[in-house]
Amino acid sequence: MLIETHSHLNDKAFDADRAAVTDRAFASGVGKIVEIACQPSEWAQGEAFCAAYPGKVSCAFGAHPEYTKTLPPDLLAQLELYLAKPCAVALGEVGIDYWWDIGPKEAQLALLNLQLPLCAKFNKPAVFHARNGKTPEQNAYADLLEALKGWSYKPARRFRGVLHCFSGNWDDARAGLDLGLALGVNGTFTYKKNGYLRDIALKAGIDNLVLETDCPYLPPEGSRGQRNDPSFIPEIAAMVAGHLGLSNGGVADKTTANAFDLFGEF
Repeated sequence: MLIETHSHLNDKAFDADRAAVTDRAFASGVGKIVEIACQPSEWAQGEAFCAAYPGKVSCAFGAHPEYTKTLPPDLLAQLELYLAKPCAVALGEVGIDYWWDIGPKEAQLALLNLQLPLCAKFNKPAVFHARNGKTPEQNAYADLLEALKGWSYKPARRFRGVLHCFSGNWDDARAGLDLGLALGVNGTFTYKKNGYLRDIALKAGIDNLVLETDCPYLPPEGSRGQRNDPSFIPEIAAMVAGHLGLSNGGVADKTTANAFDLFGEF
């Protein structure tokens, strides 16, 4: 079994064929999907999507830094209601983004720090977003990882969270691993220019990787320009297996175990 740890199937890109895409993903060998509902307007949709696929789809609920300027004043109270639901497996995605003009560092850190205590309150890991800006000083990974040094959440499981769609350098990866974070590997791993990501995955080892698509974005190399979806997870897994010198089955078994070490039994 393979696990898709980060999808956005409630995106409007899937409005015409969401059920067919989801069914195709399960037919491809994906056994479970974690849907990411990262703004208040998506939370009810995320819950409904889980209800349509009991035991197969779970959800992370949170407020992405992209929405720093538009969040309601009762955000925390609403978010607590969703994190208490049986379908909830994580807080997320939350973090820092300097690529887009979405708000100053201080506002993004304030939103992050508002949400992080919910991990301990609900015993849920966090799905972290980090995207550097266009200049070296806009280092989202450095600022996120520094903020997490004060994070008090300590689950019984091996992972406290995941650096989703990891695109940092080895120092960032190592700092994340030291903080108890898994690394999310998706279609970007397969891109020709991203040899550095493949090298980081090799250094980190299969014990610290989980698979994701971040669909509808970032399809594997051979499908760039097309809509991504969870049925590409087996292709990503095969690329990871080839680069790490492992069998496809070994990658499936280990990344699935890692996903359970991250989210618990779901």
